Amino acid sequence: MENQIKQPRIGIALGGGGAKGICHIGVLKVFEKYGIKISSIAGASAGSLFGAGYALGYTPEEIMKMGASITKNKFLKFSNFHLFHESLIKSKDIEKVIKDIVGEKTFDDLKIPFTALAVDLETGHEVELKTGKLWEAIRASSAIPVIFSPYFLDGRYLVDGGLVNNVPVNLLHRDAVDIIIGVELGSLTSRQYIAGMIWEKYYHKPEAFKLFPGKLARLKLNFFLMLQILLRSIDIIRDETQQDRYNVTKPDLIIRPDVESIALLEFDHYKEAIAAGAEATERAMPDLFEIIARKKEELNK
Repeated sequence: MENQIKQPRIGIALGGGGAKGICHIGVLKVFEKYGIKISSIAGASAGSLFGAGYALGYTPEEIMKMGASITKNKFLKFSNFHLFHESLIKSKDIEKVIKDIVGEKTFDDLKIPFTALAVDLETGHEVELKTGKLWEAIRASSAIPVIFSPYFLDGRYLVDGGLVNNVPVNLLHRDAVDIIIGVELGSLTSRQYIAGMIWEKYYHKPEAFKLFPGKLARLKLNFFLMLQILLRSIDIIRDETQQDRYNVTKPDLIIRPDVESIALLEFDHYKEAIAAGAEATERAMPDLFEIIARKKEELNK
């Protein structure tokens, strides 16, 4: 009997980036359009949410429909803030979105192997989450420091895995897949945004600062500048380490959607994010087809 033709197994690592992560829906839609089958998924932060939904067997459209509440949520509304706690923003809304998509399902319910990445805040070590309830793994992986509180799970105080490894290609082990794809979303904030806020504070000096309610206006600007300083600091650190990860794992393809203009919590820009993911993936398809053909030839020698 003639030997069956072997098809390359494809693994994908979905990066984090808050609202930018909705672009993963566009990436996955294009993969489905071309019949690209995924054999393994890893995700950090927002990538863990969309990756888990897809690993459960939901289509990109179903994931977006189930998580629709995130597109209407204003995380920076006054009622969401709680000072003198572990984070600036309450976690109930983000936990609702996560549960809307994965419910109480566990890793045992997955149709595709999936790993979420978090970081142990005490040791600084990466933590691969592969067991238990999916929503808890996603919640831990998405805990952006200061913005969302860390999540205590199995005796560990966990925060966003994207802090040290935002596109966890290293979790897609070569013994499990033949082709490794990463989806990189870029910075949590932009240098242009930081520059604009610095200009606003130190050069423009709005008239509102000189008159009542000048103190309130100054407080608001300083608060948002503080958030952007934190996010930009995280960007600088993880940009230094991400290339090192690529050098070790050597992914076959990195897809980089243009989501620079979408801020971390601008989930209402979901249409723009999905379109950016789809456009970037369409551009990458010729390279991916070439990689698949080459790997297929290698497997069937």
